Amino acid sequence: MKKLIVLFVLSFFFSVAYCQHDILILKKKNQLIKSFWEGSIIAFQLQDKEWQHGKITKLLKDSFYIKPMVIQYNFMSIDTIYFSVIGYSLADIYAFPKNGFNMKYVNGHFQITASGSRVKWYWIKTGWIFRAGALGYAGLNIINGIIKKDFSFSQNKTQLGIAGGVLLGGILLGKIYKPTLRLGRKYHTEILKISNY
Repeated sequence: MKKLIVLFVLSFFFSVAYCQHDILILKKKNQLIKSFWEGSIIAFQLQDKEWQHGKITKLLKDSFYIKPMVIQYNFMSIDTIYFSVIGYSLADIYAFPKNGFNMKYVNGHFQITASGSRVKWYWIKTGWIFRAGALGYAGLNIINGIIKKDFSFSQNKTQLGIAGGVLLGGILLGKIYKPTLRLGRKYHTEILKISNY
């Protein structure tokens, strides 16, 4: 029984000691949006609009270090390539990607991509479905009129006007939608110090 109590006490102290790590948090005003700690994967955009993606190796009072990593998917395997550790201050961060976006390494640079992502309602939020539907509807009206040999813009102005309005709405949605959470008035980062070092 004594061994069981000693084992329980030791496991409790080790779990408490392990949990004592600093946390980099992203907040929307006072609401927690994301949190990162040593060993977690982070993606962010720098002030010069360059993207970074990697594993956090160290968190300090107002800065952090990451080991940039590239994940390559092959036919039968997944390869991970690590680069040298780089340090950044919190002031270097310009934006974070919204939930669901993936990071891609293209021509020596990281970039976010929606392909293979898990962004809810992405095709509607970006207006893509409205643009495609409007062009398809207008094209179908024009082709049907040409086939029946009675097409004129004056007879189809209502249908083409609806298609034009939906197309314009889709273009506006695409311009408005941003795949990032930009730091500033609404979003900010801070490092929550828990450890003593």
